[in-house]
Amino acid sequence: MKRSPGLGPFQLFTVLFGTIIGVAWIVATGLWINEAGPAGALLAFGVGALIMWLIGLCFAEMMAMFPDANGSMAYVFEAFGERAAAAAGWFLVLMYAATCGWYFVTIAWLLETVLPALGGPVVYEAFAGQVRLGDVLLGLGGVVAITIVNLRGVGPRAVFQDALVVMKIVIGITLFGCALLLGRSEYLNPLFAVQETAPAWIGVLSVAVMTPFFFAGFDVLPQAVRDRRPGVRLQSLGAIVGLATAGAFVFYGGAILAAAVSMERSALQASTLPIFSAFKEGLGQPWLAYLAILAGISGILTGWNANLMSGARVLQGMARAGVTLPFFAHERPPRAGEPPVPLRATLFISALAVAMGLLGRNALGPIVDMAAVPLLVVFALVCTGLIKLRRLRPNDARPYRVSEGTLLPWLAVALSIGLIAAGIVTALAGGGLLQWILMLLWAFAGALFWHLAASHRNSLDVEERKLRVLQGE
Repeated sequence: MKRSPGLGPFQLFTVLFGTIIGVAWIVATGLWINEAGPAGALLAFGVGALIMWLIGLCFAEMMAMFPDANGSMAYVFEAFGERAAAAAGWFLVLMYAATCGWYFVTIAWLLETVLPALGGPVVYEAFAGQVRLGDVLLGLGGVVAITIVNLRGVGPRAVFQDALVVMKIVIGITLFGCALLLGRSEYLNPLFAVQETAPAWIGVLSVAVMTPFFFAGFDVLPQAVRDRRPGVRLQSLGAIVGLATAGAFVFYGGAILAAAVSMERSALQASTLPIFSAFKEGLGQPWLAYLAILAGISGILTGWNANLMSGARVLQGMARAGVTLPFFAHERPPRAGEPPVPLRATLFISALAVAMGLLGRNALGPIVDMAAVPLLVVFALVCTGLIKLRRLRPNDARPYRVSEGTLLPWLAVALSIGLIAAGIVTALAGGGLLQWILMLLWAFAGALFWHLAASHRNSLDVEERKLRVLQGE
């Protein structure tokens, strides 16, 4: 079904790019440089970009085959059946909600860096960390704002996303250009981190393993493709994926070089916000530091917006297909020329984000680490499903097709499995039981809702359920 007005190629790019570039470039650059050195970190991010580009191309082919489908859940349904799709969709909802909860926390973190008084008094403690009144109020303010934007429909959401992504790119060019002009090249040495107990390549590998997590965001794009403008060529999806991935690599690379030339290595490592410290203390340019915070907030808002949209769409699609409670299928009547808005699903995702955000900064890291693992499993399933559909249905229309036969898809599968292993190790290294308890509770809730939705599911024949998933209806 064609929808007008809708999203054009540039809006599809901003959704993907805005999801990839969040706030990690502000808080984690010191870690990357310390582990691998400036050149090593650039090399590691190049490897990460290549891995995610291959996975993204598999998504692009699936999106072109099923442009109105309910994202990854639909691709898994078509290749592996209803139960696998229901499990994939349910854990994707958790991942989206946990990511929104992370943004709940980080927006307060950045704003309180600029204005510490915003933190206010400590109101309670959670997981060995203090939660201040400002943390709660700023997070709630972000939830309300992003929820309202999403409930207003595609048009306002697209304008919001476009404006913030363009602002982030302009600020990034300004920041990184000034750093290269004002910074000191001697700070780049050593180009590769020197460790007493390990060779330099170990540091590069340690950063390379984590970089795909900073390029993830491809599961958001299928939800946006459903709202494409009439006339948008599905053949362009591969180019959009490639441009967003390359652009993200350039952005991350600029952040790494900017931080590296602006401040001594030891001081950069000690900072909780390396980019902010590099500009404010290293270069002595507070106005650039505050621009970096503004870009970071922009990154939070674009990522938050895209994840809330995608989570709500997946949950509503599950409800319409009868694999979870029909309650979540309710939608707000559409505006003229726009698709309906998944009202209850949007409010549910936002409520989950608030619940997780209120656990405080110490809890969100392990939760997000654990919630990322199902996303990686979905990556592997989508890439494997593409190969399976190529074999079973070779004559199906594929407006965009990954080149080199099945070589690149098989490579994407292998790399996805490697990322799953790395993600599990990362989650285990975080320690504690919180993330595992959450996963078990979420799995139990998903199974319970599947059981409670049985009557609705049984009222639809298999083809009708399949049609609702694949056509997004």
